[in-house]
Amino acid sequence: MTSSAAPSPYTYPVDVHELIERYRATYSGAIYDVLDGMGYPNQALASDVKPIDPRWVIAGPAFTLKGIPDPTADESLRTRRIHMFTAMKDTGVPIIDVRDCSFDTQAAHYGEMNATVGAACGVIGALVDGGSRDTRFLLERDFPVFARYLTPVEAVARWSYYDWQRTIGLRGALSTIVPVSPGDFIMGDIDGVVVIPRDLVVEVLESVEELIRHEDAVRVEFQSGEDPVTVYQRHGRL
Repeated sequence: MTSSAAPSPYTYPVDVHELIERYRATYSGAIYDVLDGMGYPNQALASDVKPIDPRWVIAGPAFTLKGIPDPTADESLRTRRIHMFTAMKDTGVPIIDVRDCSFDTQAAHYGEMNATVGAACGVIGALVDGGSRDTRFLLERDFPVFARYLTPVEAVARWSYYDWQRTIGLRGALSTIVPVSPGDFIMGDIDGVVVIPRDLVVEVLESVEELIRHEDAVRVEFQSGEDPVTVYQRHGRL
């Protein structure tokens, strides 16, 4: 009897690099509208999860991390992160470091050293349902980080890595929690962040691209000076 490895959560019908570039060319509002129309209204994260630099955009598959408060400074928990970076590299694809910080509000859960090591292991951005620090260095590196807040407070003896590559929960805009699993796609811009379930990544992208083409055409009609009522009646909901 032979056993086979579980399929990678980072295998999609379209090459992942192409998916990243195509998603980066869209915007979060259009993605949300498509998901909402498909019956997935709870895929937007809480409104205070924002890019540190408003110009930053992230798009890519999620590598998920669960962290927990750790007032003991447990060394075994702290050193686990070295193995986590190895797991990131082993995915073989560009990934977004997505962190469930267990609602902690005391410390920074991401910083310049995370970005430095992560970038060497395939990380192209971070999404942190918590805090970040070392902001000047992140800006100089132009390494996109989305977080709830900034703070200088060190995480040691306050918060630690616990587990990764499991389904986690991030605070939602319309729901308490938005589940995120490894391989789900993340897209974030100045308006906020949406989570695209892995099995819908291509379908959602194609619908979003069609929506944007339609919006571009309608925009030209409005800008031409044609009667706006006529344009609206022609296209319906805008």
